[in-house]
Amino acid sequence: MKKALITVILISSLNLGGCMKHPSLNDDQRPQNWGTLISNTHNFYQISPDIFRSDQPDTDLIASLKQHQIGTVINLRAKNKDATVLNDQAFNLVHIPIYTWAINRNDLLQAMRAIQTAKQHNQKVLVHCYHGSDRTGATIAMYRIIFENWSIDDAKQEMKQGGYGYHVIWKNIDQLLSPENVKWIQQQL
Repeated sequence: MKKALITVILISSLNLGGCMKHPSLNDDQRPQNWGTLISNTHNFYQISPDIFRSDQPDTDLIASLKQHQIGTVINLRAKNKDATVLNDQAFNLVHIPIYTWAINRNDLLQAMRAIQTAKQHNQKVLVHCYHGSDRTGATIAMYRIIFENWSIDDAKQEMKQGGYGYHVIWKNIDQLLSPENVKWIQQQL
Protein backbone atom coordinates (compact mmCIF):
# COMPACT_ATOMS: atom_id res chain seq x y z
CA MET A 1 0.00 0.00 0.00
CA LYS A 2 2.79 2.40 0.97
CA LYS A 3 4.69 1.60 -2.25
CA ALA A 4 1.59 2.19 -4.37
CA LEU A 5 0.97 5.58 -2.73
CA ILE A 6 4.58 6.68 -3.32
CA THR A 7 4.33 5.56 -6.95
CA VAL A 8 1.11 7.54 -7.49
CA ILE A 9 2.64 10.67 -5.92
CA LEU A 10 5.80 10.33 -8.00
CA ILE A 11 3.92 9.86 -11.26
CA SER A 12 1.60 12.75 -10.44
CA SER A 13 4.51 15.08 -9.73
CA LEU A 14 6.23 14.06 -12.98
CA ASN A 15 3.06 14.72 -14.94
CA LEU A 16 2.74 18.19 -13.41
CA GLY A 17 6.42 19.14 -13.55
CA GLY A 18 7.40 17.34 -16.73
CA CYS A 19 5.12 19.39 -18.94
CA MET A 20 5.86 22.75 -17.37
CA LYS A 21 7.90 24.88 -19.70
CA HIS A 22 10.24 27.65 -18.66
CA PRO A 23 8.65 31.07 -19.31
CA SER A 24 9.85 32.66 -22.55
CA LEU A 25 10.76 36.26 -23.12
CA ASN A 26 8.39 38.28 -25.31
CA ASP A 27 9.57 39.00 -28.84
CA ASP A 28 10.38 42.60 -27.97
CA GLN A 29 12.54 41.42 -25.03
CA ARG A 30 14.46 38.69 -26.89
CA PRO A 31 18.08 39.60 -27.70
CA GLN A 32 18.71 39.94 -31.44
CA ASN A 33 21.37 37.22 -31.40
CA TRP A 34 18.95 34.53 -30.21
CA GLY A 35 17.47 32.07 -32.69
CA THR A 36 15.16 33.34 -35.41
CA LEU A 37 11.84 31.53 -35.80
CA ILE A 38 11.33 29.93 -39.20
CA SER A 39 8.31 27.69 -38.42
CA ASN A 40 6.21 27.25 -35.28
CA THR A 41 4.95 23.97 -36.66
CA HIS A 42 8.33 22.28 -36.26
CA ASN A 43 9.88 24.47 -33.54
CA PHE A 44 12.26 25.33 -36.39
CA TYR A 45 14.76 28.13 -35.72
CA GLN A 46 17.91 29.45 -37.33
CA ILE A 47 20.51 29.87 -34.59
CA SER A 48 23.42 31.20 -36.64
CA PRO A 49 24.19 31.36 -40.37
CA ASP A 50 24.98 27.64 -40.42
CA ILE A 51 23.18 26.13 -37.37
CA PHE A 52 19.45 25.33 -37.08
CA ARG A 53 17.29 23.53 -34.52
CA SER A 54 13.89 21.82 -34.67
CA ASP A 55 11.71 19.03 -33.39
CA GLN A 56 11.65 15.62 -35.12
CA PRO A 57 11.68 16.32 -38.87
CA ASP A 58 8.92 14.82 -40.95
CA THR A 59 8.31 14.87 -44.70
CA ASP A 60 6.69 18.32 -44.40
CA LEU A 61 9.97 19.82 -43.16
CA ILE A 62 12.19 18.41 -45.92
CA ALA A 63 11.51 21.28 -48.35
CA SER A 64 12.52 23.85 -45.70
CA LEU A 65 15.69 21.94 -44.87
CA LYS A 66 16.62 21.95 -48.56
CA GLN A 67 15.65 25.61 -48.94
CA HIS A 68 18.06 26.49 -46.12
CA GLN A 69 20.74 24.25 -47.70
CA ILE A 70 21.16 22.08 -44.61
CA GLY A 71 23.67 19.31 -45.24
CA THR A 72 23.97 17.55 -41.87
CA VAL A 73 21.11 16.49 -39.61
CA ILE A 74 22.05 15.57 -36.03
CA ASN A 75 19.40 13.42 -34.33
CA LEU A 76 19.67 13.35 -30.51
CA ARG A 77 16.76 10.96 -30.03
CA ALA A 78 17.22 7.36 -28.90
CA LYS A 79 14.93 6.43 -31.79
CA ASN A 80 16.35 6.97 -35.23
CA LYS A 81 13.26 8.05 -37.16
CA ASP A 82 15.55 10.02 -39.49
CA ALA A 83 16.71 6.72 -40.98
CA THR A 84 13.23 6.28 -42.48
CA VAL A 85 12.01 9.88 -42.93
CA LEU A 86 15.22 11.38 -44.34
CA ASN A 87 17.04 8.32 -45.65
CA ASP A 88 16.23 8.93 -49.33
CA GLN A 89 17.42 12.54 -49.09
CA ALA A 90 20.91 13.96 -49.63
CA PHE A 91 21.53 14.72 -45.95
CA ASN A 92 24.47 13.53 -43.88
CA LEU A 93 22.56 11.82 -41.04
CA VAL A 94 24.27 11.71 -37.63
CA HIS A 95 22.61 9.79 -34.81
CA ILE A 96 23.72 10.52 -31.24
CA PRO A 97 21.18 8.77 -28.97
CA ILE A 98 20.74 10.78 -25.77
CA TYR A 99 18.34 10.22 -22.88
CA THR A 100 17.38 13.58 -21.37
CA TRP A 101 17.54 12.32 -17.78
CA ALA A 102 21.04 10.92 -18.33
CA ILE A 103 22.62 13.47 -20.68
CA ASN A 104 26.30 13.95 -19.94
CA ARG A 105 29.35 15.77 -21.23
CA ASN A 106 30.34 12.86 -23.49
CA ASP A 107 26.98 13.24 -25.28
CA LEU A 108 27.60 16.95 -25.78
CA LEU A 109 31.17 16.26 -26.91
CA GLN A 110 29.88 13.90 -29.62
CA ALA A 111 27.44 16.58 -30.79
CA MET A 112 30.17 19.25 -30.81
CA ARG A 113 32.41 16.95 -32.84
CA ALA A 114 29.61 16.35 -35.35
CA ILE A 115 29.04 20.10 -35.65
CA GLN A 116 32.78 20.69 -35.98
CA THR A 117 33.02 18.09 -38.78
CA ALA A 118 30.07 19.60 -40.63
CA LYS A 119 31.58 23.08 -40.34
CA GLN A 120 34.90 21.77 -41.71
CA HIS A 121 32.94 20.51 -44.74
CA ASN A 122 31.08 23.85 -45.05
CA GLN A 123 27.76 22.18 -44.30
CA LYS A 124 24.85 23.77 -42.52
CA VAL A 125 23.58 21.75 -39.57
CA LEU A 126 20.16 20.92 -38.13
CA VAL A 127 20.16 19.69 -34.51
CA HIS A 128 16.96 18.03 -33.30
CA CYS A 129 15.37 15.75 -30.75
CA TYR A 130 11.69 14.89 -30.30
CA HIS A 131 10.39 18.34 -29.31
CA GLY A 132 13.50 20.38 -30.13
CA SER A 133 13.51 21.68 -26.56
CA ASP A 134 15.70 20.02 -23.96
CA ARG A 135 18.40 17.80 -25.52
CA THR A 136 18.51 20.18 -28.46
CA GLY A 137 18.59 23.13 -26.05
CA ALA A 138 21.57 21.72 -24.15
CA THR A 139 23.40 21.02 -27.41
CA ILE A 140 22.73 24.48 -28.83
CA ALA A 141 23.75 26.10 -25.53
CA MET A 142 27.05 24.22 -25.60
CA TYR A 143 27.48 25.15 -29.27
CA ARG A 144 27.02 28.81 -28.34
CA ILE A 145 29.63 28.51 -25.58
CA ILE A 146 32.21 26.48 -27.55
CA PHE A 147 31.91 27.90 -31.07
CA GLU A 148 30.50 31.39 -30.51
CA ASN A 149 32.25 32.20 -27.20
CA TRP A 150 29.04 32.96 -25.33
CA SER A 151 29.11 32.98 -21.54
CA ILE A 152 27.51 30.02 -19.82
CA ASP A 153 24.88 32.32 -18.28
CA ASP A 154 23.93 33.82 -21.65
CA ALA A 155 23.67 30.37 -23.26
CA LYS A 156 21.51 29.09 -20.38
CA GLN A 157 19.25 32.12 -20.60
CA GLU A 158 18.62 31.54 -24.31
CA MET A 159 18.10 27.81 -23.70
CA LYS A 160 15.47 28.45 -21.04
CA GLN A 161 13.79 31.69 -22.14
CA GLY A 162 14.22 31.59 -25.92
CA GLY A 163 10.76 30.21 -26.64
CA TYR A 164 12.01 26.77 -27.66
CA GLY A 165 9.91 24.95 -25.03
CA TYR A 166 12.56 24.12 -22.42
CA HIS A 167 10.99 22.01 -19.63
CA VAL A 168 11.72 23.10 -16.05
CA ILE A 169 12.08 19.53 -14.79
CA TRP A 170 15.56 19.03 -16.31
CA LYS A 171 17.78 20.46 -13.56
CA ASN A 172 20.52 18.05 -14.64
CA ILE A 173 20.95 19.97 -17.91
CA ASP A 174 21.47 23.22 -16.02
CA GLN A 175 24.24 21.57 -13.98
CA LEU A 176 25.79 20.02 -17.09
CA LEU A 177 26.59 23.47 -18.49
CA SER A 178 29.44 24.10 -16.06
CA PRO A 179 32.89 25.70 -16.48
CA GLU A 180 34.52 22.32 -15.84
CA ASN A 181 32.53 20.58 -18.58
CA VAL A 182 33.07 23.44 -21.03
CA LYS A 183 36.82 23.31 -20.42
CA TRP A 184 36.85 19.51 -20.79
CA ILE A 185 34.96 19.65 -24.12
CA GLN A 186 37.26 22.41 -25.41
CA GLN A 187 40.28 20.25 -24.54
CA GLN A 188 38.80 17.21 -26.32
CA LEU A 189 38.10 19.20 -29.49
